[in-house]
Amino acid sequence: MKTKTDWIQQADDALRRAARRARDVAERTRTPLHVMRDGKIVRLMPVVEDLVLREEPPHYGTTKP
Repeated sequence: MKTKTDWIQQADDALRRAARRARDVAERTRTPLHVMRDGKIVRLMPVVEDLVLREEPPHYGTTKP
């Protein structure tokens, strides 16, 4: 019988796999990846050559003067 802890661990593992897959897809397609950091949504642009993610502010939700 599975315990609640087993289920939580499996869910956590699945989320980590999904995050890794999202990073891989973003690197291959050179598209931004949006993540939550310090309570804010930030846009990360993957750099395929050296696999470094560059943080950029999101462009959506901003108003132009």
